[in-house]
Amino acid sequence: MAGVAAQEGTIPSMGQSPFAIARGQAFERALFRNQGKSLFEGLKAAGVVPANGSGLADLRLRMNGGRLHSLDDARSGTSNLLLDLASGRPGISQPWLVAGATVRIPGGVMLPEAILVLDALVIDHSTTPRTLTVGEIKTYPDRGGYTDPQELATARAQAGVYVHGLELVLEELSLREHFRVSLTGFLVLSRPGFNRPSVRAGEDLRYQAERAKRGFALLRQAAEGLPPGSGRAGIEEIIAAPINYNETCVMYCDRVSACRKKALALGHGAVLGDDVSRFLGSIPLDRALALMAGASPTTEAEGDLQRRIQEMEVLRSFS
Repeated sequence: MAGVAAQEGTIPSMGQSPFAIARGQAFERALFRNQGKSLFEGLKAAGVVPANGSGLADLRLRMNGGRLHSLDDARSGTSNLLLDLASGRPGISQPWLVAGATVRIPGGVMLPEAILVLDALVIDHSTTPRTLTVGEIKTYPDRGGYTDPQELATARAQAGVYVHGLELVLEELSLREHFRVSLTGFLVLSRPGFNRPSVRAGEDLRYQAERAKRGFALLRQAAEGLPPGSGRAGIEEIIAAPINYNETCVMYCDRVSACRKKALALGHGAVLGDDVSRFLGSIPLDRALALMAGASPTTEAEGDLQRRIQEMEVLRSFS
């Protein structure tokens, strides 16, 4: 999407400022320094890892503070770790914490594929089969229950994608009998004022994982609907595709300005907010304005909209 945004004349930002990205990288590097000492302390205090749990498998790229050179190295390192643990061979390292575990969504589900890099993955070796627990690291300050709900929802949604991604990878590697993916994850937030971890354990990711599963299914259908021989959606195809603009696009998508212009040209009520969009339904803005001015409805939907507008006018006259 960054390439599409650039083609449309927008400077891509990936929805984040460079300062936020730099702070996040610094926070993660601090967590995994000294074999993850500070993160292990937080995980043990929250009950995610037992007191005797230890060992860090660092699969991060060099650009993120690790030693690996490419995503392919991280992917093979993740697969090899899981396969080695499943083999049960004596002398195999059994880390409780994995940094930068990297998996690819198999089967052409994404366009063209999805590479998922997990912030933190806990492997519980005390269960049979071993349990994989997903963790998401954010620099959001944990304000004792008053952390921004939208930020927490975003973190849980990301973790849910990773849960489903791990399920698919275990299926691809035929490792389902050796591991199970927990539907309860954890979030690692910062403490207000300094970069010490605050671990929120017991985050229910069941709904988010199911939502990711449905989303991947829709993407698979979209991939199957591409023109024969293309195999992937190119920039021009994406630009020409229908839009589905809504107010949440402002928070994460680099294409928001271009899509908003298209939505405005089409008369979509969403340009005035999702509440307006729901109120108008399929009726475009110019037609809604005409109905407000007294134009005669031409469809049942327009008649219903005009009735509701008139009811609101009556209510407003009493206020």
